[in-house]
Amino acid sequence: MQLYVFNENRVLSGVVESFEYLRWTRRYSQCGAFELKAVATAENLALLTLGNILWKSDDEEAGIIEQMELSQADREIVTVSGRFATSYLSRRIVWDTETLNGGLSACVGQLLINHIVSPGNTDRQIGFISYADDGLTDPVSTQISYKNLMDAVTGLCEAADAGVKTLFSPADGVFTVRLYKGPQSQAVFAREYENLTSQTFTCGAVDYANVALIGGEGEGAERVFSVSGVGEGAERRETFVDAKDLRSEDFGDEYAAALLFRGQSKLAELIMTQSFDASVNPHGNLRYKTDFDLGHTVRILSKKWGVTLDTRITEIEESYDGGGQSLGITFGKGALTLSQKLKGVI
Repeated sequence: MQLYVFNENRVLSGVVESFEYLRWTRRYSQCGAFELKAVATAENLALLTLGNILWKSDDEEAGIIEQMELSQADREIVTVSGRFATSYLSRRIVWDTETLNGGLSACVGQLLINHIVSPGNTDRQIGFISYADDGLTDPVSTQISYKNLMDAVTGLCEAADAGVKTLFSPADGVFTVRLYKGPQSQAVFAREYENLTSQTFTCGAVDYANVALIGGEGEGAERVFSVSGVGEGAERRETFVDAKDLRSEDFGDEYAAALLFRGQSKLAELIMTQSFDASVNPHGNLRYKTDFDLGHTVRILSKKWGVTLDTRITEIEESYDGGGQSLGITFGKGALTLSQKLKGVI
């Protein structure tokens, strides 16, 4: 693995020959991040400056240096950190009101083209960013006004259980935003199979809701309401979603769908949280980026805890230091298939 540095004009400046530590965190529906620590040599200080681009030769994405720190104890150390190139989207807002009706890829494309790729105000354009429409058809029906562009895009992706990544092409310096759905993997992770070295299971229902009452336009008895979700008895957990900003004149016959989409998006945020954080044995029976990767849906087993979780890999933290590479994996929200609670935990 080589660690290349490009300047703000996406021109190769050099290679980081040695470093103390690198944390490279890939995320599925959100923007990834990184942190690099290296001895503060003249060469490293010249390369590791704000705005420069860090690219690992074995990865599709690149990181933008957003923070730099110099420290001294026994040695002078430079520490730089930042986010992946999807963070370029955070430099723009949805400048006005966008009415989105259609498939996920088309709607995200509408946002990116209008506000960063080819906006009406050319001052807002970032010429080296493009968008590839991958044809995801998850239905979207909503309005977005004045929101941070990256938050708008990642919010739509989270609601649709879709991933977003911004690919870097070193040959021409172009960044391409793409959406994707991670495939089903045959990988099974378990301490019993010796491919996990540690694991932490977390579940919670503090903010959980499964029924949303959505309030649309109008006042009092004239207000339009819709309901999303199902539940009964003590298992029914309700929440209210204010959608007065959605106007029927903007959506026409799709107004009811817009209200339901707003409610479904809120319920997606208030899902019952269930996740595994685990350290993967690099010498186990599963190979990173071959048997499993970011976005893949895999199975987690813990016979001792009585838990089986079929879930998506939502985050992978790659760590590099003198001891080599290690992987920390977050297996995100999913449904318990064998047990609704932990059993026999010691």
